Amino acid sequence: MRDKEYVIIKDPIHGYIKAYKHEKCIIDSPAFQRLRRLKQLPASHFIYPSALHSRFAHSLGVMHVAGEFADHLYGSLVKDPDEKFRIHAIARLIGLLHDIGHGPFSHTFEDHILVKYHTNHEILGSKIIKEDPDLSSCFDVIEKELGVTAEDMGKMIEAPSPETWPLTSQISDGVTERSLYYIIKGPYSADIIDYLLRDSYFTGAKYGIGLDWQRLAHNSKIIDDKIVLEYKAKDVLDHLLIARFFMFKTVYFHKTSRAFDKITGKLLEKADPVLNFKEVIEDIEKYIQLDDESILGHPEVRKIEEAKYILNRVVPYKLIYESLQPIEKNLDAFLKFSKRVVEHAVLDQLKTAGIDADEEAVFVDTPRLPTNPMFEETEVRLLMPNGKIEVKPVRETAVGLMPREIAFFRIYIHKKYANYENIVRSYVTSVFEGKELRSFY
Repeated sequence: MRDKEYVIIKDPIHGYIKAYKHEKCIIDSPAFQRLRRLKQLPASHFIYPSALHSRFAHSLGVMHVAGEFADHLYGSLVKDPDEKFRIHAIARLIGLLHDIGHGPFSHTFEDHILVKYHTNHEILGSKIIKEDPDLSSCFDVIEKELGVTAEDMGKMIEAPSPETWPLTSQISDGVTERSLYYIIKGPYSADIIDYLLRDSYFTGAKYGIGLDWQRLAHNSKIIDDKIVLEYKAKDVLDHLLIARFFMFKTVYFHKTSRAFDKITGKLLEKADPVLNFKEVIEDIEKYIQLDDESILGHPEVRKIEEAKYILNRVVPYKLIYESLQPIEKNLDAFLKFSKRVVEHAVLDQLKTAGIDADEEAVFVDTPRLPTNPMFEETEVRLLMPNGKIEVKPVRETAVGLMPREIAFFRIYIHKKYANYENIVRSYVTSVFEGKELRSFY
């Protein structure tokens, strides 16, 4: 298999991407081709018109970056050319397949549908890899050539930590195949690198443009099964961290994008009885027919009010209050609680003013903006000039220590109640900036 039979794919981010015969088998499968019909950023094109790139292109990019990282991390550790290519090929396959389980509208589908049915896109990706007959036929060859089964790959895609990684064979002294985890899920993973570059390019936001990720690859090592970055390349990690922060702030959590996320989430909830998502999720054959187009193209779904908003780019909500606060603790439960409390309090305030407001009159958005590039990885290991390894918070940059997370607190009002926005704005301002804050909580 080594260095034989590949095609070249032209990519605006990485130039030319190789796809080997066994990878092309996966790429050509219906399960993978579906990713062409999933937007990488399902709401961002309403603000940035060119942000129409797909999970398909992103997955190819992650495959390419993962292979480059593997070459640098293991190149000096593995002497046998065939074994070196094997590690390279496994890393690329992980990158290629990491998003295959995403549903329509990506993370919005996850938050409103998959969570409801106690699953996520990694679990479904694992299931697709293990159960889809077209992918199984590809893995017949992959297992023979690389010694990796569909079951192994499914477990890698699903793995939440290095401890759950299925491959554990020895590569060299102190290094096993478990270390492959960091290429796709580490503090500066191939996934993060490609989406920062690709999303910056297609939105035009540019925060990730020029990210010298090859410097990260060249200056990374595997020591004791963990990825370690030479200190001289820390500036590139700073760039990645800061770029990611501003991409979340200005693109992923853009106020209008979040409004469309709200609308899409409500659409999916209303579409559930029509499309029976529970049954679809349980049947892989049906799930790989599900995409952005199949949802919005369904005649019954198109009748739903939120579908009309999306199809015609109508924003029924107006942002009337925003607060951006750094937080140092995990406030998930508090933010969810606050969201419900504020929504109910604002509705009560409108009713007190004699306004018959329904539950859609306002919505509170409290997204957490993680400054840490990876939820599971709170530290980065740096190889200092003196040869010692120092463990530092991954959020420590040249300009100081960034807060663990930043929380937006936004209040939107539906256009049907636009005449009452001053009442709502005055109330929430008094709550968050006035004397009522302490008693409110």
